Amino acid sequence: MLLRNLGSTGLEIGEIGLGTALFEYHAGTTKQEDVVATIRYAVERGVNYIDLPLLQFREAAGVALKGIRNKVLISGHLGNCDQNGAYCVSRDVPTCRDSFHDLLSKLHTDHVDVLFLHNVDQEDDYAKVFDEEGFLGLALKFKREGKARFLALSTHVTSIALKAVSSGKIDAIMFPVNPAHDLLPGNIGYGGYFAPDSFRRRFDTTPYIHEERKELYLTCFDKGVGLIAMKVYAGGLLLKQGRYIGEASSAKEIRSSMSIALSEAKCLSYALSQPGVSTTVPGCANLGEVKAALSYLDASPDEKDFSSIDSNALWKLRCKCVYCNHCLPCSEGINIGSVMKLLDTAELSISRKIVEEYRMLVKRASDCTSCGDCLQRCPFGVPVIDRMERANELLDIS
Repeated sequence: MLLRNLGSTGLEIGEIGLGTALFEYHAGTTKQEDVVATIRYAVERGVNYIDLPLLQFREAAGVALKGIRNKVLISGHLGNCDQNGAYCVSRDVPTCRDSFHDLLSKLHTDHVDVLFLHNVDQEDDYAKVFDEEGFLGLALKFKREGKARFLALSTHVTSIALKAVSSGKIDAIMFPVNPAHDLLPGNIGYGGYFAPDSFRRRFDTTPYIHEERKELYLTCFDKGVGLIAMKVYAGGLLLKQGRYIGEASSAKEIRSSMSIALSEAKCLSYALSQPGVSTTVPGCANLGEVKAALSYLDASPDEKDFSSIDSNALWKLRCKCVYCNHCLPCSEGINIGSVMKLLDTAELSISRKIVEEYRMLVKRASDCTSCGDCLQRCPFGVPVIDRMERANELLDIS
């Protein structure tokens, strides 16, 4: 499995991780031994990052990690707690402290590699979470004590994510990245992710990918904050077959509104192509779903090709790069997708880091001969030659 840097942490993380929240979502039918087998299989296939927002299956995860803890990076969550046998979000310091210590105890470890400030989707909640005398103070205390190596935030709202990324207090963000939710306004909220009306919007006012989301991805890339892509299947909405976790509406209703269906490999390929993404954490409720996610590792270029999102009219509106690499091969050897990512980031906020990364490219925009082959291949109508001229103008700084 290919490894990527988790932002500026120095951690090397596999492109495909394992999300375990679905064990809790399907707690009524999930067996402890299934959790153990699923985690073990993932690690055996090269997964080295596991997100563990668990409550009921902490002991099973501990059994699964026995003897292999040193092979994996794990993340825990501060703020997800058990209240009379039911999941709840809490900012109460004693409650969160006890829950986190319980997690460490049941995992048979003395630390987590990444500690998430859990599920922050409201502005007033953000203020509580980033209180250094309260909730954030507890997380920082765990970090000083060596119980957490790095701090991160999980959210579904772009304004919250951008504020956290710019705060300098976190090392990573977990955020939904997929071609369905990327069409939606950044502040639509979790409920809107699974409602047909969210996708029934005027075509002449809807960009191909909402600019707030694009800004978040590029900002993470620029600032070196790791972007951990969750909900890569849009809660199952994007899959041609299989589970769907939405509650407000049926998958059929929403699919009729947004008309995209992809395989697991195509969804993962899309997420991994976006700027700033360090890893993906597909939610897997059983061994079969882990195998489906890890099929990405052996998938052919055609099996990873997500350009069929162009079948949705909403994706036809703007001629901007989605880094699908259909434009390749370039006759001059230019990695066009890499140039486009750096250019998009520079147009948001140019920095020495971006210029230096551009200079490290073997072939740059100045090598473009304007042959036009890439224009013929691009399914999204990106004006590649014009963008190459812009990159040369903006990034080729002596």
